[in-house]
Amino acid sequence: MALLYTDQGRQQSARSFYRDIFNENDYFYFYASRALPWENDAVPDTPEDSQKQLAECRKQTLFVKRVQAADACLLARRIDWTNGTVYDEHDDGYTAALTATGGATTLSSANFYIMTSDFNVYKCIENNNGGTSIRKPTSTGTETFTLNDGYKWKFMFQVSVADRGKFLTADYIPVRKVSGSGQPAFDVNGEIDSITVTAAGSSYESVPAVTIEGDGTGASGTAVMSGNAVQSITLDTEGYGYSFARIRFTGGGGTGAAATVTLGSSETPSLQSAVESTAIRGTIDKIKVLTAGTDYVANDAVVVITGDGTGCAASPVINVRGEITGINVIAPGVGYTFADITITQTLGNGSGATFRSVLSPRFGHGANPQKELFAKNVAVNVSFINDNQDIVVGDVLSSDPPAGNDFRQIGIVKNIQNFAQTANFTDVVGTPCYVITVSNPGAYSMDDIITSSDGGRFIVIQKVDTNNDGSYDLVYLQRFYGNITASSTLANATSGATGLSINTVTAPEIDVYSGDIIYMDNRRPIIRDVDQTETIKVVFKF
Repeated sequence: MALLYTDQGRQQSARSFYRDIFNENDYFYFYASRALPWENDAVPDTPEDSQKQLAECRKQTLFVKRVQAADACLLARRIDWTNGTVYDEHDDGYTAALTATGGATTLSSANFYIMTSDFNVYKCIENNNGGTSIRKPTSTGTETFTLNDGYKWKFMFQVSVADRGKFLTADYIPVRKVSGSGQPAFDVNGEIDSITVTAAGSSYESVPAVTIEGDGTGASGTAVMSGNAVQSITLDTEGYGYSFARIRFTGGGGTGAAATVTLGSSETPSLQSAVESTAIRGTIDKIKVLTAGTDYVANDAVVVITGDGTGCAASPVINVRGEITGINVIAPGVGYTFADITITQTLGNGSGATFRSVLSPRFGHGANPQKELFAKNVAVNVSFINDNQDIVVGDVLSSDPPAGNDFRQIGIVKNIQNFAQTANFTDVVGTPCYVITVSNPGAYSMDDIITSSDGGRFIVIQKVDTNNDGSYDLVYLQRFYGNITASSTLANATSGATGLSINTVTAPEIDVYSGDIIYMDNRRPIIRDVDQTETIKVVFKF
């Protein structure tokens, strides 16, 4: 039995995964796990697809961060334009018998599109019969154009500044479809629209400095005071390239001010939108001569196009020997899904010439770049930024430098559930920890093993000063097994301290033993810090 899993099938798998994220059909979370060391931290254990190892990964989960729509993107192969290179032309008929100029046997493996140094992506419609490309395409209009090296190009889109920073790699180009129902709309430049003060703080003797941190550049702001508190933030420059950002206040003598950032309003990239909306369905881009035939007469032979479209017109090129050496497409027509090419004659007795029509994609060049460029990979990019206390940092007060906690394992889990419930967890950040307030936070140190009178076993993974007053008020306990209630009595098995009481207790937000782990990666220790952001990028190949 001869079987074929098509490129379209791979694309469909990739698009389904991407759309599950974008449309929230399922909820995917990056997790950070394993604060405890490997047997040799310099050489992490090799991950294995065993139920035992997956259970251990779940047990040691520190926190989860949701993969949101803007955190995922379809990817196509990266093919950079280089002066003096021969590129393949777009051809829907490549096979083992009819190969591309570069030898590819399928369109998906052919180098029929390029990205320039301007981050513009073009499709090669004609390559001057296999000639070299020596003129970089620069036009961003909607029409195909031919340069003086004989190459005919079609502008597809420009990779946005935000996508360059987040998804562009040495091997892959991020590809969006920006128009049509169910398609995401993203800010072209990743600008910051506004800054909102969420906490005014107190006791500021002077205006604190405002620092905008994130993966973009150029944004700046100035604090506006009311008395000894921060009233608002004036956005001085919007910057560009941000997919996430946070505000940090320094100086001024006060404490407690906080603010959030609103990224640029989702604007559809106008260049790509114009290309998609003006794409012409089913054009005949080229008619290739398979056999030249003999005895054809110039100005007598007429090209006849028989297909399901309309409007295509072409004329033959006939040499002095009566051979048809080429077909000039005068008008590409519209609506073709197939076309047979023949020659009619009034006077001549030519015979033997055969042809093959090269058609555009069904909806036209540029209508759907994800399909046209065979975007069958998905990038997922999430940052662990310390703007939520559930993103574990560790003990930030006890030492200099702070004793940040670490993790050694990352991965993605699908449809994790709320703790002690069956409904899916949907918040952006979640913790599997019991969060307790105690009267003696000094009895707890990082990685201490804690037991409860209920028979539970836990590990200290974080101590938090939520009031910014230099003393702890929260202790995060990672659950190995068992439960904690407000009436539980704790003991520190590491230090030997016993009879540790609890003031309040908050149950975990997520059930780490729920959901499906679809990706796991073991790493050397990644030590966290309150001023640190880790960005995790994974490419899924279908």
